[in-house]
Amino acid sequence: MKILQNVKGIGQIFIAVLIAAALIGCATSRQQPSDANTTANAAATPAAQATITTVKTKPAKRTNQSAETPGKATGAAVLSEIHRADLKEIAISQMAQEKASTDEVREYANQLVKDRTSSDQQVTAMAQKKNVRLRDQTSRQGPELVKLTTLNGPSFDKYFLRQTAADNDKLVRSLRKEREDASDDDIEALIDKVLPILEQDQELAQVLMKKEQA
Repeated sequence: MKILQNVKGIGQIFIAVLIAAALIGCATSRQQPSDANTTANAAATPAAQATITTVKTKPAKRTNQSAETPGKATGAAVLSEIHRADLKEIAISQMAQEKASTDEVREYANQLVKDRTSSDQQVTAMAQKKNVRLRDQTSRQGPELVKLTTLNGPSFDKYFLRQTAADNDKLVRSLRKEREDASDDDIEALIDKVLPILEQDQELAQVLMKKEQA
């Protein structure tokens, strides 16, 4: 009987040891990640790092071209504006050389042709230097020129003086503003040459208009 009791005791102890070992194995398996999870994490980590690296090393957009574009556009716009005004005043003044009813108005027209021809030569030279294309509008007749063809005598003189004075005033005000905003030294120098001549012609037109009204 004692032997059976000893055998039973040993069996119970052996079973308890097996149960304890099983419990320890379960706890250990819970603490360690599975091979599949470990492999997935390892595969995901480089991709995440590559994404972060790509964001950090993404090159910045170039701004040099956009910074230069406004300056060039402004210069081309100024040259085109002066060119159009010069061609218009030359065409009107050439008509006045023939149709003006007084010597003073005719002399004023001669002066305008001379001044605007000189101005347009400078503008054309500057446009070639800046690689700016100027449109040739000599074949186009504006409404002012068409109107002048229908007038004669004092009516022609008054309209001619009023129109050239208004054109000069508009261009002078525009160039003064462009002079402040210009970013090109060559354009600034050109405006500085043109403005005094325009202002002088504008003053002369005002004087002649007062005489016509007297």
